[in-house]
Amino acid sequence: MSTSDGTSTKSWLVLWMVLAVAGCALWLYLLNGADEARVWRALLVNFLFFTPLAAGLVVWPAIVATCKGKWHHPVERLASSAIAFALPSLVTLLILWWGSARWSPWNGVNHHQGAWLHPGFLFGRDLAALLIFWGLALYHLRLTRRGEAARSGAVLVLVYCLAFSLIGFDLVMALDPLWHSNLAGGYFFMSGLYGAMTCWALLSVWHPEAGPDQLHDLGKLTVAFSLMTTYLMYSHLLPYWYENLPREIRFLVPRMHMPRWRPLSFFLVGLVYFGPLVLLLPIRTKRSRAALGTVAFLVLCGLWLERWWLVAPTFAPAAHLGLAELSLAAGFAGILGLGMLGARKSGGTP
Repeated sequence: MSTSDGTSTKSWLVLWMVLAVAGCALWLYLLNGADEARVWRALLVNFLFFTPLAAGLVVWPAIVATCKGKWHHPVERLASSAIAFALPSLVTLLILWWGSARWSPWNGVNHHQGAWLHPGFLFGRDLAALLIFWGLALYHLRLTRRGEAARSGAVLVLVYCLAFSLIGFDLVMALDPLWHSNLAGGYFFMSGLYGAMTCWALLSVWHPEAGPDQLHDLGKLTVAFSLMTTYLMYSHLLPYWYENLPREIRFLVPRMHMPRWRPLSFFLVGLVYFGPLVLLLPIRTKRSRAALGTVAFLVLCGLWLERWWLVAPTFAPAAHLGLAELSLAAGFAGILGLGMLGARKSGGTP
């Protein structure tokens, strides 16, 4: 390692530590404030953003390898190092379970879904799904190091889709127990893969191992998954508008008709859903580190807002984005950055 590489690593280490400690400390301080439920739901928003993001980073090399792709080998380790977020994601889900009486709509209420929305059963099955996914991810990475991961990669992709569909149904759709959507799970895991691909592109532009060909492929996949996510959201909304059924449009109404949420909805359409299609369409943009990195960073910020947009309007008619949400976003980014840096330095990833 050269002197400049060592200095850069120390700088990132300090940055991630400051973000992790300051962000989590500020969130704990805010828990004692007047709006306790909102502060707890900030933890849910960041769990819903960072967990599928980290899991998707681990899954993406398996997807490429399953499709017989080899272009990703120079940057595979960047994505696989997100396995370090396994323990923080499990701990966060346990904390959400422990504090569910303070923020969830299921405690002490007998909804028509009966035992399905009992907090013990709901968090128990989500924790089991997450444990199975991270356990399989660790096993797959071990096989990858030995060159024996031909079949485990395909199984890992399938388990990712099932586990994060379940989490999407339980921790997004069920926040409003009267809202029904068959596509909520599919949209949640697909947008998680979109965020993970965008993050992989952002990580790659900082590393010399990624050449123009790798950046080009990452840019193309970012555009492809922005279109796929857009298609799923459109498929989500079209029947609502067409059928006008009260139990379905209750998701759409606050997001599209409340004056304080509508501007954010249109902003997300422009940035998250159609932004990559416009900004990354030229080849030179996808092969440029500066351009691809800028677009990837903006889309990641937009996807974090999208997770907040999925949760917050269910509980509040007004959009309040403040320290409760942003402090924990910084804290989780710091924890993920520290973990990935440590995993790459330890050589524990392929």
